[in-house]
Amino acid sequence: MKKFLKITAVIILILVVSLVGFLYFSSKPLPEGEKGIEAEALTDKIQDAINQKAWDSTAAVAFTFRGNHHYLWDKKHNLVQVEWDDTKVIYNNQTLEGLAYKNDKKLTDTDKTDAIKKANDYFNNDSFWLIAPFKLRDAGTARSIVMQDNQEALMITYASGGSTPGDSYVWLVDENYVPKAWRMWVSIIPVGGLETSWEDWKTFQNNLKIATNHKGLIDLKLENVKAGQSIEEINDGINPFTEL
Repeated sequence: MKKFLKITAVIILILVVSLVGFLYFSSKPLPEGEKGIEAEALTDKIQDAINQKAWDSTAAVAFTFRGNHHYLWDKKHNLVQVEWDDTKVIYNNQTLEGLAYKNDKKLTDTDKTDAIKKANDYFNNDSFWLIAPFKLRDAGTARSIVMQDNQEALMITYASGGSTPGDSYVWLVDENYVPKAWRMWVSIIPVGGLETSWEDWKTFQNNLKIATNHKGLIDLKLENVKAGQSIEEINDGINPFTEL
């Protein structure tokens, strides 16, 4: 038994070292971009392709991330419902005030505060995989043109806001300027230029387009995606935020 455990430990160590080595040699330097008219023109084309105006006017969104984080988002009023496992949180994502339940029992004090913080962390991470293409001109962003695979690409660098200052994303687009992938240079990932796809684009009202699948080192899927002009419209007539 001890011999088997030693062999297993050696195999795991080899796999870990191999993965670290692969990631290290796969890392790419951050490309140098050129700001200006061309970068803004490419941004315009991407926003037109996915219909930025329709997104801006969308009032409510629902989606499930990786099968176990379920969201209702009253985008117009900054209200979010997050459900996972036996927990449900309803809160304002600007003030972080709200309600939290575990096994349908209302939480109070520190437990409620912790649950709201956890829900907001989930929401900030998971929603970015849905809304990132609509944040190209957020406050604190810089846009520049870079060359990737002999094609112009758009690099977005976050100087402030929800992402870590200095984080950069290079958007690769198809012939219609719909994003097909991005390459990431972000502080939480030690590998520069890691690529993840943006695919399975679904079309919603007013020709709004949302990607529902991402393939890369880890595959991420968004399911049950809905968009509308009210929570009731996308949630069978029910508005959970009346509790707040």
